[in-house]
Amino acid sequence: MARVTKVRPIGARSLRVRFAGERRERELDLTGLMARSVHFAPLMHDAEAFAGARIVEGGLGVAWPIRTKWGRLDVSASTLARIAEEQEPMTGDDFARWRAALGLSLTEAAKVLGVGRRTIMGYLKKDELPAIVAIACRALARDKSLLAAHYVPANKISRPAA
Repeated sequence: MARVTKVRPIGARSLRVRFAGERRERELDLTGLMARSVHFAPLMHDAEAFAGARIVEGGLGVAWPIRTKWGRLDVSASTLARIAEEQEPMTGDDFARWRAALGLSLTEAAKVLGVGRRTIMGYLKKDELPAIVAIACRALARDKSLLAAHYVPANKISRPAA
């Protein structure tokens, strides 16, 4: 279970957060959360309230000094950790680990993602993959049914016995 050990607002819509067990702090852009959620909408145009972010429940969440019809305005540490994971850029090395973890050949990865094999080879060399590729890869790693729905085994080339 995720736990926040440090939180600091950055500007009007981002938090710098450190999670338990991690040395580095992560910057989370919460603009999407505020724009897409009625619950967090009050923070969208209230920089002063956003600046009041504080750790609550021993690190299990972060709260703001706003009361809503649902009670205290807060977000769980696990939601923040998920946002941090999703906003982290995916590198070629990350992509290689993803492919290895799922046991996909270059051809199978290409088929799952709907791109060519050469594109997959190019991804392995990139400093940062397109966001849509990172989103798809993370979703496929999390959801085995999603992977199964799109997986096509590569044809194995075999030589006749001599």
